[in-house]
Amino acid sequence: MLKSQKGAVALAAVCLTLTACTTIRETQPSQTAREQLLLSTAADQATAKIAPNVPKGNAIYVDSSHFIDNGEYRTQYAIGRIRSHLLSEGYKLVGSADQADTIVEVSSGALSIDQADTLFGLPSIPIPIPLTGTVQTPELALYKKAARTGVAKFNLAFYNAQTGDMQDIVGPIYGFSHFDRSNILGVGWRNSNLLPPEAEAEMKGKTAPDNNG
Repeated sequence: MLKSQKGAVALAAVCLTLTACTTIRETQPSQTAREQLLLSTAADQATAKIAPNVPKGNAIYVDSSHFIDNGEYRTQYAIGRIRSHLLSEGYKLVGSADQADTIVEVSSGALSIDQADTLFGLPSIPIPIPLTGTVQTPELALYKKAARTGVAKFNLAFYNAQTGDMQDIVGPIYGFSHFDRSNILGVGWRNSNLLPPEAEAEMKGKTAPDNNG
């Protein structure tokens, strides 16, 4: 083996022994539970602002045909959350427009996740090893932050089912969720509004630790 090749192998071996970060991602759907919580929490935040100026007790038909609908979890949850909120506000839900006093047309302007990553230090670097492949050096971070923000934007138009006259428009209404993970010289902390304290404690007791450094 050439001297330069021996040096590259030795460097790769040292780098591998230095790494102490583990990434765990096990999920059956395309999104992780955390990503789904970001979306659903943003939907919860927006839905909580729905307070229409419509007589309590009205039978309401929810028209979601203008909502982003491709069978995704986020769409189905948001519509279900709007329906349950209307029930909690004292309205009745019906299955067709001809049974309704009021029709509410719901639409979505946003229901997605933004991400922003910041790193001060040395990023992971791929090192080609002859006859072996490529080895990634460990990331050496003085400061690192991974920020994830869920954003929801809804609009609801309430109108009389018989006459088509407008009764109220609620929106646009917005909801935001966040999960931020920061690390300074190996000391990490999190800031999140995804779970109440009791659910956070229960989740910690049932899941593997997040060591994504």
